[in-house]
Amino acid sequence: MTTPATQPDIVHRAQSADPQALAAIYEQYAPAIFRYAYYRLGDPELARDVQSDVFLRMIESIDRYEDRGWSISAWLYRIAHARTIDVLRRIDRQPQVPLEAWSALADGPDEALDLTADRAALGKAMARLNPCQRRVVLLRFVYGLSIEETARQMGRSVGSVKALQHRATARLGKLVRAELGDG
Repeated sequence: MTTPATQPDIVHRAQSADPQALAAIYEQYAPAIFRYAYYRLGDPELARDVQSDVFLRMIESIDRYEDRGWSISAWLYRIAHARTIDVLRRIDRQPQVPLEAWSALADGPDEALDLTADRAALGKAMARLNPCQRRVVLLRFVYGLSIEETARQMGRSVGSVKALQHRATARLGKLVRAELGDG
């Protein structure tokens, strides 16, 4: 796995069409890009298509990549976000995650039902957030980006992202509690 200290070197080597560097970037970020697309699309085939397209575009344009303080992962997530939005527009549907994917995580049928109910409540609550709130929650908590990476990804200041995250998590908590009948 690439460490932050060696990332500029690997990116530089990838820009020189070094197949090992390109492979290292792919191996490090492909699973996360797949998860990003899958969470948004709810379809593993579409998510694999987006993942493939992201890395094809990376290979085609890595020579034009400029380090402006953004990590290579932020650049890849921007590509993934754009491609995912294109797919959602094309199929004109809301993202859904199959029930089987969540129930497989449970230890038994009762836990599977609880997990399914919790996930359904969270999904409904996420759908009721505004697009910026939903995006900050996804970037911070699903994809694990730092505040700084999220700010760059969203084109906002760090302070703006912190405030947006605070409002989003507070609203999300109220919405989930309302969905579950707990408040």
